[in-house]
Amino acid sequence: MEARVPLSTVLRDWGRLGLTGFGGPPAHVAMLRELCVERNHWIEPQEFEDANAACGLLPGPASTQLAIYCAQRVAGRAGAVVGGLAFIVPGLVMIIALAAIFVFDVVLYTDAALFGRLSQPLFEARASHESVSSTAS
Repeated sequence: MEARVPLSTVLRDWGRLGLTGFGGPPAHVAMLRELCVERNHWIEPQEFEDANAACGLLPGPASTQLAIYCAQRVAGRAGAVVGGLAFIVPGLVMIIALAAIFVFDVVLYTDAALFGRLSQPLFEARASHESVSSTAS
């Protein structure tokens, strides 16, 4: 299959889906349909529905599989790799960042921000947290 869409377009559009696709698979499928079928007419509606049904039968994340299929369909194998990475990496980076926050004890500062204790100096909050932790051991 000849690539019809430049890889830069796939990177931009699938990256946007990866960054803004909150709402899970139903949101991803709707955004992919709008991008590939309705706005750009890269894929015929029946082909998209067939691909969506096939991805739903496969084990694993159906919307990710559909995103990779659509990228492959519009830009070939290189498009599948670029589109898949652009779709997956933003969410992966966000999850790693959240994990790092919890691992490196930034939860204390997040707790202060969420529960309105920002007027309390953070070093006092940390000192009280450490004293509570040492007495609990």
